Amino acid sequence: MKRMHGEYRRHVRSGIRLPVNLSFANHTIATRTLDISAGGLRLKIPDQLAIQPGEVVDVDFRDKAGMRVTATVAHSGKSHIGLQLDRNRFSKQQLNELSNASPSWQRLTTQAKRGLWTHCRRLAILLANTGLRPVIHALVRPQFLFAVYGNRQQVETYFTPRMARFMPSNIVLGFIRQGGARGLLVAPQFLEEELQAESDKVRLFLERLQRDYPNVQRIALVGRLPNFVKKAGLDISGPLVEGSLGTRYMIWDVARQMRERSQYCQQNSIVVLGGAGRIGNAVCRDLTSLFETVIGLDPRYEEDRHITTDHGTVLQTANLAHLHDEKLYIGLTHHGDAVLDFYTHIPPGALIADDTHPCISLEARERLRQRQIAVEKVVLSHEDFLMWPRMPAWNSRDIPGCLVEALILLRQPAVGEGDFSAFCDEAKFLGFTGHLIRPLDE
Repeated sequence: MKRMHGEYRRHVRSGIRLPVNLSFANHTIATRTLDISAGGLRLKIPDQLAIQPGEVVDVDFRDKAGMRVTATVAHSGKSHIGLQLDRNRFSKQQLNELSNASPSWQRLTTQAKRGLWTHCRRLAILLANTGLRPVIHALVRPQFLFAVYGNRQQVETYFTPRMARFMPSNIVLGFIRQGGARGLLVAPQFLEEELQAESDKVRLFLERLQRDYPNVQRIALVGRLPNFVKKAGLDISGPLVEGSLGTRYMIWDVARQMRERSQYCQQNSIVVLGGAGRIGNAVCRDLTSLFETVIGLDPRYEEDRHITTDHGTVLQTANLAHLHDEKLYIGLTHHGDAVLDFYTHIPPGALIADDTHPCISLEARERLRQRQIAVEKVVLSHEDFLMWPRMPAWNSRDIPGCLVEALILLRQPAVGEGDFSAFCDEAKFLGFTGHLIRPLDE
């Protein structure tokens, strides 16, 4: 799998520079760190020293007796190497200890850089939604919108409550380009929990969105927003796109790739966590074209039920005992960390492809990793796609499935009439490809 643009920024950088000893292949050299994060390090190395990606090295921190890590070389430059910690990442306590061992000026510089970046991003959002908003609309002339929402932490990535008083109700958060099509990332000032609890705010969001952008051809609804819209008694028609076809295609393509991995090639079954959901039910049926048995696990099922399709069987169940021998999982629960309610029933060596909103958190993934359960994020990509700035926990060239459906319908409106096979053929023809990537730890 090729490295996606922006994937390098997987962890928060610390800017810590400390003396270390680097040991590999019977060699030991004294050097220093250029950066440290929870998942890796960047080290300065002599120009004449050649270390290739894939080599395993040991790093001893000279100022912290007993602190030693084993890492894999992920990148080799002219004068530095990037190391990846696959097994034992730095804990918050260890990062704090390393930070305290660095000179105070380094810590102040790092804090200043982070603060500057945060303020610059928020200032850009403020300007884009006040004085520059008409200019942006005139320059972009959006053909589509990506309607998103977020929790408090995600929203404050872009703006503060004080800033919100000076901006319109629906806020432009980013620019999106797909080939010749251009669009905008737009969010309401309402938080996720407000949209979930108050249907009036959902209706207000969409009314103002269509009022502000009367000429857009498609409005893609992210995550659970289609559920909120239906709960509010609104039809998802006209420019609104619920995104289920795009998400189903993404999951189908990823599930096919999961089975192609050598350790899972003998698997004839897969589990869909959240199988009774709006998309989960359809995904279960889709995956019978790849697996003999698809287990749709959901607490909403009151009894086991077997459904036979043209290709295989779907088992709808709430019985956690069905997980004990399963290795492949698709995460479609209402919240990523819901997996912690039953992860002890998932066997070691299992792989969860996460397409939850919000996704499985770093803390939850650490608990899963302790049981040797891997989590990778489900994304779609296209070489001509760009989102700037990127969404939190997303790479700038990764595309949510719900947005892909809107992009495809811009070119071929007829494939949105429910024929999943035709939609998949068109998505593949246009170059959209599913991927599993390591989640960003934010």
